[in-house]
Amino acid sequence: MNEQINTGFLLPHDFGVARLIQRLGGEARCRVGTADAFAAHFYDSFDWRLHAAGLRLMQLETPQGTLLKLKSGDGAESAEPVVGEARPQWPADLPNGELKDAVVNALAMRVLLPVVSVRGEVTEVALLNEDAKTVVRLQHLALRCESADVDEPRKLLPRVRLLEVRGYADELADVAAFMQDKMEWPRAPACLFDEALAAIGREAGDYSSKLDVPLKPGLPALNALRRVLLTLLDTIERNLAGTRADLDSEFLHDLRVATRRTRSAIAQVKRVLPDEVVADFRQRFAWLGQITGPTRDLDVFLLELPHYRASLPAPMGGHLDALEEHLRAAHKQEQNKLARQLGSAEMKALLADWRHVLEAESPPGETAWFADLPIERVAAQRIWRMYRKVRKDGRLALQGGPPEVLHALRKDCKKLRYLIEFFRRAFPEDDLKDVVRNLKRLLDNLGTFQDRQVQAEKLAAFAEGFDRDDPRCMSTVLAIGGLVADLLRDQQRAHERFADCFAAFDSEANRADYKRVFKQRAEGLG
Repeated sequence: MNEQINTGFLLPHDFGVARLIQRLGGEARCRVGTADAFAAHFYDSFDWRLHAAGLRLMQLETPQGTLLKLKSGDGAESAEPVVGEARPQWPADLPNGELKDAVVNALAMRVLLPVVSVRGEVTEVALLNEDAKTVVRLQHLALRCESADVDEPRKLLPRVRLLEVRGYADELADVAAFMQDKMEWPRAPACLFDEALAAIGREAGDYSSKLDVPLKPGLPALNALRRVLLTLLDTIERNLAGTRADLDSEFLHDLRVATRRTRSAIAQVKRVLPDEVVADFRQRFAWLGQITGPTRDLDVFLLELPHYRASLPAPMGGHLDALEEHLRAAHKQEQNKLARQLGSAEMKALLADWRHVLEAESPPGETAWFADLPIERVAAQRIWRMYRKVRKDGRLALQGGPPEVLHALRKDCKKLRYLIEFFRRAFPEDDLKDVVRNLKRLLDNLGTFQDRQVQAEKLAAFAEGFDRDDPRCMSTVLAIGGLVADLLRDQQRAHERFADCFAAFDSEANRADYKRVFKQRAEGLG
């Protein structure tokens, strides 16, 4: 089968080869070849990173062999196809070349997952002239798509593809005009991917970890908060299976972020949910945060390990092998424990109870004071208060103190960021650009400061567990010592940059933005 199976004309439902030949002038004008089976398997990450980059990865199986092909949305080749018999999974394991480089660049640490498969039969048809010479080659394609999302294969409309024969361009144009103008057959989509997705009831980009909840000014605060929390609950639920199966580290990452956001929304958006709901689910989601922490910590170290190796002098890179063995063994143990906990009755009850509360006509308990107020007023009040706290504590941090001072400041900055993320659609987008940029810069600085300290402390603790009388372990301990020193120097550099980062946040212009966008809307709420 010609590998370009994605252009041509769509045919009516159940329009087979025999009917196509009839439309082309009958058997006297056509020579029919054999029908060959093929399959096109499409892959992407769970969060559609290839699609977001305008790419489609396909594994094409034909009688001639199996190829991996990377195409753009319009069906054009984005990289040279490569032979690939095995099911693609980790980008780093793909055959070397520009295809691998493009996929690795788009996916980073994410695994490739099967999205949809298109199977079918292609029949070659030669259109003949009066001298029985082939003037146009055609391919009739009968297609069906399969996916884990549907119980039975779904049929796609059949299609015909036209292929030029050298020296007979006019005949090709005549056949194309006949199909378009006389038969009124529509052009086939450039890529099978989107059509197959629609057939199984999916849409590219139907999952994103980015929080973007549509809200309008005037919406009651309780309704707005429930929308935010339901969106976060959907994210937790959609990442649950991938986290339990340990498909890649981002499933757990997204689950934890959604959990932290949920806890922050429950705790920070005060007087909107009933007190008993807040007390109950703050505790239960805190449990979810606790049980997912150890595995995520180990994920981070395993993801950082290649960077750790590269940061050391070349002869020392291999000295981290014992550390890697330790991390992988610990990760396996923690992951097995986490998988059991996420499948427990306690976890199932948490998700079911929380959804029941959020989808009920009204949550259990006494109506909170701010539940019926416009969301922009309630959100503005909470954001303004948290901004003032961050500003005050940041000024104190400039005067010095232990690392815990900056750690606490980072927590409050995260709370402020979450509040803005939750309700940003309730405010004019242009008003938030500088606010978000200055907060992000400060958070990045504080994150580097804390992350480097935490990593240094945990690496030092790992080193304590090695037998220093073992020569192999001693080289590992020395390599870890080099890493710890690098991390602490990086932390010190972040600390030196803190004053500049906070100055932008504490500027008069930034304060004026917070006053204009948030304080004025919060008037009267205390």
